[in-house]
Amino acid sequence: MMKSERILTAIIAVCGFALLIYACNFEAPISYDPVGPKSFPILLMGLITASAVYLTVRPAIMFEPVELGWTKHLVGKLVLCALALTLYAVLFEWLGFIVATILMTIAVGKLFDGKTIPTVINAVVLGVSTYYLFDRVLDVPLPLGLFS
Repeated sequence: MMKSERILTAIIAVCGFALLIYACNFEAPISYDPVGPKSFPILLMGLITASAVYLTVRPAIMFEPVELGWTKHLVGKLVLCALALTLYAVLFEWLGFIVATILMTIAVGKLFDGKTIPTVINAVVLGVSTYYLFDRVLDVPLPLGLFS
């Protein structure tokens, strides 16, 4: 009988392999990098897929099984977390990076029983600082959404 961690890593391996195939066929209209825009996604998906395959097929003697205790409460939190991340991806361009990141960070922080004021402060600091890092330091344009 497969344990839940083997099932999860098998799902990650399949998704990673599908994304690896997608990354191999990726063609960007503008190439600003000498290696091209394909190298990073291919490397990342290759490492994720290889790691997930290893974790799926490794001998049971090499790890100590962890029982997560799948309760309705835990499954509900997992579903809400997946919903928050999905909404983040869907609303990212419309709301903009800063607002979408703040809302997603607050949602995930509250799911992990964070106190409201520190969660909001951390969300604002994370949203603004990562936007500044990507936009000013790394020169990666991110959508402003509501601020444009």
